[in-house]
Amino acid sequence: MTNFQKQHRLLKPAEFKAVFDKPIKKIHSTHLLIFVGESICPQARLGLAITKKKLKNAVDRNRLKRLVRENFRHVRDDILPIDMVVIVKSGYQREFDIAQEITELFRKIKKMYRIEKL
Repeated sequence: MTNFQKQHRLLKPAEFKAVFDKPIKKIHSTHLLIFVGESICPQARLGLAITKKKLKNAVDRNRLKRLVRENFRHVRDDILPIDMVVIVKSGYQREFDIAQEITELFRKIKKMYRIEKL
């Protein structure tokens, strides 16, 4: 697998706004929400809106971002070209295993938006 390159990221505020304004799907979990929007690019792209307001500790924010990017890398080649933005609904305690929740969210995305291979 390659790393998280620019063509796989939402970079501009207008790209984030497009997903937030017209999502085709919202996928919920206890602590996270993923907005799914139509992509103008030929591959799936990911945006992270992990704010200091929701997660005060930088270590927690960075761990969450790493876990989300890693899960995205595993599914991005198997799904349709969509734009996704991940946000935190409510803070989680460090003892809580957020990795399992992230894995389950991306499993749902892969199931809903997978590319049908012939």
